[in-house]
Amino acid sequence: MAIVALTSLMSTLELEFLQSTPRPRSRVSEDESGLMCCLLKRKPSVSLYGQVEMLHEKLCSLQAFLEKFKRGGGGGAEINDLEIKIRDFALKAEDHIEIQISNYLLAKDGGHGHRQKASQELHQTLQEAAQNAAELLEMLNEEGDEVKMVGPENVKLSGSSQSQCFEDRIMVGRHRDRTVINNFLFDKDGPIVIAIVGMMGIGKTCLARSIYNHPSVAWNFQVRTWITLPQEYQPADQTLRDLLSSISGVEPQSSFRPFLSPLQSKIYERLARRSYLIVLDNLWDNSVWRLIERCLPRGVRSRILITTTHFDQKSYAYIKFYKHNMAFLDPNESWDLFCNILSPKESMAPKFEKIRSEVLEKCEGLPQLIVEVAKRLSKCNNIQQEWKKIEKELESLGILDRNSITVSYNPLPHHLKVCFLYFGVFPKRNRILVKMLIRLWIAEGFVKPLNHNELEDEAYMYLQELIDRSLLLIEDQSFDGKIKTCRMHSAMHSFCVGEAQKEGILCAVNTRQHSGLSLDAFANSCRWLGIYSHSFDYYVLFGTNIPRSIFFFLENPEMFVPLKVLRVLVFDTSISLQRVPLNLGNLVFLRYLSITQWFEDLEDVVSNNPNLQTLVVSSSGAPSVHLPSSIWKPLQLRHLELGNLYIVDPPSMVKENLQSLSCVVRSIHCRKEVYDKFPNIKKLKIFLKDDTDASPTHGSCSNPIILDNFANLKGLDKLSISISTGCIATLPELYPSGLKKLKLSGTNMSEKDLTIIATLRELRVLKLENAFHGTVWNSVVKGGSIA
Repeated sequence: MAIVALTSLMSTLELEFLQSTPRPRSRVSEDESGLMCCLLKRKPSVSLYGQVEMLHEKLCSLQAFLEKFKRGGGGGAEINDLEIKIRDFALKAEDHIEIQISNYLLAKDGGHGHRQKASQELHQTLQEAAQNAAELLEMLNEEGDEVKMVGPENVKLSGSSQSQCFEDRIMVGRHRDRTVINNFLFDKDGPIVIAIVGMMGIGKTCLARSIYNHPSVAWNFQVRTWITLPQEYQPADQTLRDLLSSISGVEPQSSFRPFLSPLQSKIYERLARRSYLIVLDNLWDNSVWRLIERCLPRGVRSRILITTTHFDQKSYAYIKFYKHNMAFLDPNESWDLFCNILSPKESMAPKFEKIRSEVLEKCEGLPQLIVEVAKRLSKCNNIQQEWKKIEKELESLGILDRNSITVSYNPLPHHLKVCFLYFGVFPKRNRILVKMLIRLWIAEGFVKPLNHNELEDEAYMYLQELIDRSLLLIEDQSFDGKIKTCRMHSAMHSFCVGEAQKEGILCAVNTRQHSGLSLDAFANSCRWLGIYSHSFDYYVLFGTNIPRSIFFFLENPEMFVPLKVLRVLVFDTSISLQRVPLNLGNLVFLRYLSITQWFEDLEDVVSNNPNLQTLVVSSSGAPSVHLPSSIWKPLQLRHLELGNLYIVDPPSMVKENLQSLSCVVRSIHCRKEVYDKFPNIKKLKIFLKDDTDASPTHGSCSNPIILDNFANLKGLDKLSISISTGCIATLPELYPSGLKKLKLSGTNMSEKDLTIIATLRELRVLKLENAFHGTVWNSVVKGGSIA
């Protein structure tokens, strides 16, 4: 996809040339001239930086072009051809630029001449990229007159013209939903707008239909009307005409409104001074609501019931509303629905018991999937054989209408499209840690800071918007409502992977089929490479696209990592690096590295990657390993998470970018002057040990550990302190006033300590593990929770 390629190239230019802090002089001598000195002194030649800035500007123009023509769903073969040209240009340009940068940085053994040559080649590569971008823009401008413009006034979104209830006579497991909504409908002080929200196929229309047709609803509303909005675009006047036609049998009242159009005025007249219920089914565009809202009179008892995948609360800011999120069916409800579709139920249902668990697992409680599977199985004789066919189709392509999902996907802005497609790198039905996902998005260059927000905050807003559009599911939330884990429904995941692999963006290597292959076999397959096991080999697509991100979700001793332009490398926590040969010495573009244990060459890897943002080493245990101070060398380091096996001394410089830190520290470093090295830290997790203690979890301390106050860490909202067994620690008397979560382990807390903690007005969670040795104590923390 061109959007992914452009985003990646722009991110590379910003990090390597346009950021305020350049690469350090790690491989460059003091008397050296050329590109690196230009980067260091920030007094570059006009030609070099002029080319970079010009290239970046033209990439922005190309991005705007794609936004203009793709937002509405594409403009036919001409637009697709133009997108392919943009994609191919961006992929080729980034490959050449990064390879030349790498050649320059690694040209340390060939002397000044080799480095000068590499600098000139990089210079030439940038010139060619800028020239090619200019030519591409000129060509697009020439062809633009011949390409039919795609805008809101004529865009056609693919999909069926009507969102249908998949089984009008059957509704399973929705009685509580109906009761809740009915209560709001009949409450005289209830909300005017009731929105039924959820992903496609979850049963929104069926629920709304059952409410609409209920006798109590017909009795309580003088006017009832149902409008199903087509997935294709239709003119605004047509929507109003449809609404007027549905209430044309009602005698109009004299209530002319000069500020309304003639159509709006007629609708207003027919609804004035009457109680009414209007159902807007399949509301995919909130601008349609803003059009209709103006012609709806208020007063008497009026309600608008909406079914939608995307409820934009900003569009309803001036009206009382209730948002009802649809849940998936539980296993019993799912099987009841499955059996109800079979005909007749008594003779058919027992035949399917053998595949019950598999059907429930693959359908994941989505009613439309359950209905489709049941209908197909009810028509066959060999149930097991037919189920295997359906299962393969479910896992590889999905059996939901792709056009319907496209209606939700196409209107996404480019940055959300890229973030959405990125979910394809994770195995299907995988629960994804939000903090990891956000850091990966940032490392990939998907996130741009707006309104002075931190990158992590901006990325979280991206995540929330994807959830609001019913494209992602919340799995777990923290004490303050923040999303901790999320996932993508398997039906949506199939669509996501299909879109990502079309252009060679994603390749998921099936380890069941390719367990003996070297990673070299896939080295030119895609931008994002996932190594994991799945049921059917449908993701692999070979092409000419150098990978930038590799994810190991399963251990494979035959695979290694030789790719020098890699920016993201992730090993699942279950993988032993002793069985995954590594060759990381030449990597100079890493931004995100997550591994399970420290290894000998990792010091060089960290030192040579100034743009490294996240480093995770997850091993834990004893005895402790003292890591080198070079771990602090990356200038862009934002997150450093080390298991309780690793001790690290504080940095010699201030780390302003650091947002989170987790590591073992010695007692002598629990001082204010050390805390001052991390002025913007938000999450701090420390395992404390005495200087003479050989293990963070065992042994005894010769001296008590005294903790300085943390009050100067103004932005800290989560703090975790664990004390070595046998050690005695004196807790601080001052904590950051905005602290929201505090965890203490192994501390011998006094009543005074609890009194101090009780003064923290923002504290919501207090977790104590072997921290209080009294026999009885009373909670003095109010408004939060204690574990």
